[in-house]
Amino acid sequence: MTLELSKIADQVSAMGANAAQRLGERESLLPVVRGYLSQFATDPELRTKIDRALEAGWFGAIPAFEPIDARFDPPALPHHVNIVAADGSQIYPDSHGVALYYVINVGSIVLRLGSGETPRGDTTPTVCFDDEHLFGEGDQLVSSQLVNARRAVAEMTQLAQRAAAEANTGATIALIDGNLALNAQHETISAAERERLQAEYIARLDALKLARVATAGFISRSGTTSVTKLLELGAYLLNEVATRVKNQKGRPFSGLIIDTRLFESMLAPGQRSAAFEMRQGWNRMYREAGHAIHLFYLNVGTRSRPSIARVEAPEWVAQDASLLGLAHAAMVDQCRITDIAYPYALTRADELAVITTDEKANFERMIGVEMLRHGIAAGPSEKAATKTMARYGKRR
Repeated sequence: MTLELSKIADQVSAMGANAAQRLGERESLLPVVRGYLSQFATDPELRTKIDRALEAGWFGAIPAFEPIDARFDPPALPHHVNIVAADGSQIYPDSHGVALYYVINVGSIVLRLGSGETPRGDTTPTVCFDDEHLFGEGDQLVSSQLVNARRAVAEMTQLAQRAAAEANTGATIALIDGNLALNAQHETISAAERERLQAEYIARLDALKLARVATAGFISRSGTTSVTKLLELGAYLLNEVATRVKNQKGRPFSGLIIDTRLFESMLAPGQRSAAFEMRQGWNRMYREAGHAIHLFYLNVGTRSRPSIARVEAPEWVAQDASLLGLAHAAMVDQCRITDIAYPYALTRADELAVITTDEKANFERMIGVEMLRHGIAAGPSEKAATKTMARYGKRR
């Protein structure tokens, strides 16, 4: 059975009307929120409100060391600079496949700007097929979340190794796609495994810090509201902060204004916002390790077509004007190369990392041949074979 569009036409129409209504509400709220950003930049009570809100379990963006309404033009990018980027992809384990395994493939690239050298790409594929990698507590097959976390550690490992080596030759920027912090907080990942992965990941950040590499995570089309949550907090009366945070009722913006929409109306092309510290609970371990994750917003688009990226950086980058400026300038320059508001180096790293459908099919044929060579007949399960036939086979 296929998706019968005629049966959901009314729902699609209602969805369009709802989107139009919310757009109107957002546009009317936007000047108010923008005004709050300027108003609370000099509010002497804001820090006290933040302290009270934190005690009540609030999380959002916290002013770091710059006025919250500040805007910064990109500094000049040095003529000779190294840009390193890494990205990864995976094949998840499939109990109905020809064999039980998973694959992590990391692509990385080094651009030595001003050297005249061609970019140097590399890939690091890893096939995991033994019990140690495939099974966790209770002999459960590894989850997709755990594979994702292991892939993120592999990406950061490759990034740190190549960037630290480049830092010996000059100023170096390291870019990764997505959030800078490791996401290993999932019920399918055991506490022991989370601790091991986080320790390994933080060790890679230690290496980047030691090498003074301007390290950042680049997130396009972010839907987060960290800064607008701060402005909501500023709108509360001081004596009602704890109560409003705890019950979450009557929020001034009700989630209508996301951060990127706010800064889209404020930042000129190339400009970044102030840096803020993130106060989510997971950031505590990074803070204790000297890598507290900070964020800022960056307009990598044009005047007629702004594009706001959320950028995350460790505190030792956010608080170092030279490193922060280097990362800022490099990302603006990289996005101008692609003309798609996304860094060129990350685009190339993704191209190197991605595992195509044809490559997966060829890899599984390779597995089948190797297993036959050892006297084992390999093939998909009956369930998988039936699904394939139903979806792609000839219908009678």
